[in-house]
Amino acid sequence: MLTACAGGIIRDVLAGEPSILMRPELYVTAAALSSGLLVGLPYLGVPPDPAALIAAAAGFALRGLAVARGWALPTYSN
Repeated sequence: MLTACAGGIIRDVLAGEPSILMRPELYVTAAALSSGLLVGLPYLGVPPDPAALIAAAAGFALRGLAVARGWALPTYSN
């Protein structure tokens, strides 16, 4: 997740766009959910392979629903 976010930030800076981390889209949130589940589920006794499938499905589902339904994080306003 860290390398993906850093790569996205570098891409956005080079392209002159606002960083993906500053946008209200559920992009990094889906990656954080997936990585958290991948690390956390084995601690709850879930075997690694099913944990990976659950984590990937959860991240994909969150991102897909966010795109389909227009879900976004709250934005900062002055």
